[in-house]
Amino acid sequence: MKNKNVLTNLFMYLTIIVFSLITLIFLVQNNIIMSILSYLVVVFISLKNDIKKFSVILFIASFVIRLAMIFIFNFAPVSDFETLLNASKDFANGDFSFQKDAYFTMWGYQTGFVVYQGIILKIFNSVFALKVLNAIFSSVLCLLVYLFGKKICSEKSARMASLLYMIFPFSLYMNTVLANHHIAAFLTYIGIFFLLKDNKKIRDYMIAAVLISVGNIMRPEGIIVVFSFFLFEIFRLKKETVLKVTKSLLVFIIIYFIIGFSSSLIVQKTGVNSQGLSNNNPLWKFVLGFNHESCGYYSAEDEKYLNDKEKEIEVIKERINVSPLKMVKLMTCKVNHFWLQSDISSKNEMYSSKTYDVLGMQIKFTDVEKIVVSFNKVLYVITFLMCIIGVTFNRKKIIKDKAYFFVIMMIVTFFVYLLIEIQPRYAYFIHVSIFILSTYGYEIVLNKVYDLLNKKKKMKLRS
Repeated sequence: MKNKNVLTNLFMYLTIIVFSLITLIFLVQNNIIMSILSYLVVVFISLKNDIKKFSVILFIASFVIRLAMIFIFNFAPVSDFETLLNASKDFANGDFSFQKDAYFTMWGYQTGFVVYQGIILKIFNSVFALKVLNAIFSSVLCLLVYLFGKKICSEKSARMASLLYMIFPFSLYMNTVLANHHIAAFLTYIGIFFLLKDNKKIRDYMIAAVLISVGNIMRPEGIIVVFSFFLFEIFRLKKETVLKVTKSLLVFIIIYFIIGFSSSLIVQKTGVNSQGLSNNNPLWKFVLGFNHESCGYYSAEDEKYLNDKEKEIEVIKERINVSPLKMVKLMTCKVNHFWLQSDISSKNEMYSSKTYDVLGMQIKFTDVEKIVVSFNKVLYVITFLMCIIGVTFNRKKIIKDKAYFFVIMMIVTFFVYLLIEIQPRYAYFIHVSIFILSTYGYEIVLNKVYDLLNKKKKMKLRS
C-alpha cells in the first residue's frame, strides 16, 4: 500500500514537471520568458520602499542602456535621416546650398532640425555627439514618465511605468536613429511639465510656450499639444477663473506663435533657407494618409502628385469618396499599425548575416532580434492594456485631475493620424503619454500583488 502511494505521488510530480517543462518550452519558443522575467524584476523594484534617489538611478541607468545601444547598433542614417544629416554637415561648414534641394524647398520646416544638428556638429565635429545628446533627451523622457506618474498616481506605479519605458525596445531602437523625435519630445514634455504645475503663474505659461514652440520647430507636433491644452483648460473652466485662464492662454498662444514666426523669419533673412520654416505642401500628408493600398503609409507611387496641388486635391477627394466599408477598413488598418504595432526590425542588410560569439556559441543577430521584437510587443500591449484599465477604473478621478490632459492629447492624436500619413516612428511622441497613463493600471496590479504578499506574511506569522 505504501509503495502504491509513493508511485501515485511520483506519477503526480512527474505530471507537474512535464507540464511545467511544456509551459517553459512554449514561453521560450514564443520569446515570452524574457517578458515575464522583466516584469517580475520591475514589480520587485517598484514595491521596494528603501530606494533612495530613484530618479537619479533611473536617469543614469536609462542613459547607460541607451549609450550601449548606440555602440552595439551603429546604424547608418537612411532616407530622410540621411538627407537631414548631410544638410546639417553642410550647415556646419557654412554651406546653405541644401536649401535648393526639392526636399527643403517643399518642407522648409525641416530646416530647424538641420540648424540644431549643424550647430552641434560645428561645436563637437562629431556625429557621435548627436547620438549622445539623443540618449540624454530620451533618458530625460524616462525620468518625466516617473515624475508625471508620481504626480498623478503614486510612487510605486510611477516606478513601474518608468522602468518599463526605460527598457521599452521601441524607444531604445529609436536611439540608434538620428531622428528629430528625441529633442522634440524632450522639449515638449518639459513644456507640458510647466503647464501642469500646481499654482501656475504667467511665467510658467511663458516658459512652456517657449519650450513647446522650439520643440515644434524641431518636429511639427506642437499644434497637437497646444490644441489639447486649450481643450483641457476650457473643460476645467469655472466662472471665477475665466479672466485668469483667458489671459494665461492668450500669453501662451501668442508667445508660441511669435517664436515660430520669428524663427522662420530668421532662417529666411540669414539665407539658411529662403522658404523659412514653411510647409509648402500640407496636402501631401493627406494624400498618403488616405491611400487605401498602402494603409496610410508612404507610397513611392504617390510621388507623381507631389508638385501638383490640384491633382493632390483630386486624389484626396477620390480616396475619401469611397464606400463606407472601404473607409472603415482603411481606418481600422491605420489604427492597428499606428497604435498597436511598433516595428523595430532593423531592415539593415549589414546586420542580417551578423553573428555574435557567446561562450563559443554562434548566435545570429536575426534570432536575437526576434526575441526583442516579441518582448517589445508583449511590453507595449500590456502597457496599453494597463492604460485602458487604469483610465476606465479611474475615469471620474482623472477628469478632475491633471492626467486628463494626457487623455485629451491621446484623443487629439488619434483623430489627427486617422487623416494623415502614418509611420511606426510617429508614435514615439504619444508613447510617453501612454506610459504615463499606464501608471493607473499598474497601480491596480501592484496593490493586488502588495495585498497578496501581506496576506502571506500574516499567514506565516500566525502559523
